[in-house]
Amino acid sequence: MIKWKNTVSTGLLLSVLTTISLAGVHGDGGAAYAAATMNTKSLAAVYAAIQTQNASKIVVLVNKERVRAGLKPLTVHTNLTKVAKAKAKDMYLNNYFSHTSPTYGSPFEMMDASSITYLYAGENLAMGQRSAEQAMKDWMNSPGHKKNILNPNYNLIGVGYFNGYWVQEFVGK
Repeated sequence: MIKWKNTVSTGLLLSVLTTISLAGVHGDGGAAYAAATMNTKSLAAVYAAIQTQNASKIVVLVNKERVRAGLKPLTVHTNLTKVAKAKAKDMYLNNYFSHTSPTYGSPFEMMDASSITYLYAGENLAMGQRSAEQAMKDWMNSPGHKKNILNPNYNLIGVGYFNGYWVQEFVGK
């Protein structure tokens, strides 16, 4: 049985993927392929859980910072979370790091396309951090990102994480 630890989940994931890939090389025909296919489906579920855990940690860390600053915690918004996940995945798949997506346009265009209404809106991006804690530390050490996290006009948040790309979407209504 494999025990997953959050701090090494990416390394374990790569190790399991390598094991699955090598299983088909040993010449046992359909059995290796069937096992690899089943393991790939299980692995996809585990990987999706890792993505969700990373995003959830960011929400907890954001709200800790907000409460520490005397602000109300943010509420997770389902559609805003979908936008953040789509943005993180888009940056990874299209190999860019920018607030303007070649696929979706600006964060505000993405929100508008998802029927998200707002009076105030903002986005924070990070890339390459190996943990939610490190991404949050980097954002809090950046004046512009920290300003978004501690903006009293925001009351909703959506967070996405995909393969090292972190996205926070904020709105105030």
